[in-house]
Amino acid sequence: MARLSKAYLLVMALFLLLPLQAGAQRLAVKTNVLSLAAATPHLGFEMVTGEHVSLSLSAFGSSNPYWRDKSLGEDVSTRFFALRPEVRYWFNGRPLTRFFAGANILAGSYDFPLWGTLHKGTLAGPGLSVGYVINLGKRLDLEFTSGAGVLFYWGKRSAGDGSVPAEDSLPKTWGYKLTPNQLGITLVYIIK
Repeated sequence: MARLSKAYLLVMALFLLLPLQAGAQRLAVKTNVLSLAAATPHLGFEMVTGEHVSLSLSAFGSSNPYWRDKSLGEDVSTRFFALRPEVRYWFNGRPLTRFFAGANILAGSYDFPLWGTLHKGTLAGPGLSVGYVINLGKRLDLEFTSGAGVLFYWGKRSAGDGSVPAEDSLPKTWGYKLTPNQLGITLVYIIK
């Protein structure tokens, strides 16, 4: 887990230290309404860095005590956290308006029960996204986005016998899956 924390810090540092053009930059704060409807807080920032390019960083996660698997015990609930840095190319020459395509990296950790099995681990992988932004006003936009990617995961899971074994005794699991990694109807507020 320490390796993942270092990866988070590295991604954040690269995102903040990238050379940017001089002059006024557009900065936006956003939240995915679909994530909020699923009781998953989501916060994102997007900064225009060129005529056709913007950088986005989203963080989302949940520690939901309501999604429990009673067969695994009372202390088992769904918990996850993820970061998604993304580079977006805007086709019309004005970032934060109309069509875009993006490349992103999703990295996170998870801990959830599923069909009597406890899954704990880390995931990371690249993805591609496409979307469309509708301007609702001078500072308010509505963004529709979807994407898919390859997620590599590694972690541990319980044997599925209904008991919660000690974390050291959980069998190790790893692999990759092609999966949707982004779906959103996002409210965007342009700060400047």
